[in-house]
Amino acid sequence: MKLGPGEHVIVRTRPHPRALLLPFIGALVVLAASGFGLGLLSRDGLPSAILGWVPLLVVLVLAVAVLILLRIFLRPMMRWWGMRYILTSRRFIKRHGFSTRREHELALASIYQLDTSQTLLQRSTGSGTLTVDLGRDRTVVYPDVPQVHTFKEFMVEAIGDLPLTVMFDGVDMEADPVRDHGQEESR
Repeated sequence: MKLGPGEHVIVRTRPHPRALLLPFIGALVVLAASGFGLGLLSRDGLPSAILGWVPLLVVLVLAVAVLILLRIFLRPMMRWWGMRYILTSRRFIKRHGFSTRREHELALASIYQLDTSQTLLQRSTGSGTLTVDLGRDRTVVYPDVPQVHTFKEFMVEAIGDLPLTVMFDGVDMEADPVRDHGQEESR
């Protein structure tokens, strides 16, 4: 990521790992079921009709387990691993993708309002959903932001630290227009 002059990174984080809880539980179930299946195939007293098929059935159980693990655990893990929320002194960036990288960038000066929401589960883990209002009925939602209230405070502080010329498209809003206008009339 290339930073502009005077820009610095404030926060770089991933979404909260709570999103991996269900895939992890699913992986445990798949591993337990696979272990049970392999245990059944390795026991004594199997019918003679199945004994010839045991090596193939073992490979089949392992292959099915690996395919299911890739689908329900590795895929969400890679999605989580490849996602980042980056807050700089001028921009908010969401990067995602592992093999194909995508990036969504918002200038902090374009943000009108920040809202946070938390479900009961999110409150217990400290994460939450950050909704960014860009005006004109345009909102962007960022789910599972860790420590969402602290992250929002960092964003509000970064927006407050922006120079006024950035906030108002180059117009110097610090000058008092009434006083300057009055001085021009008296000249």
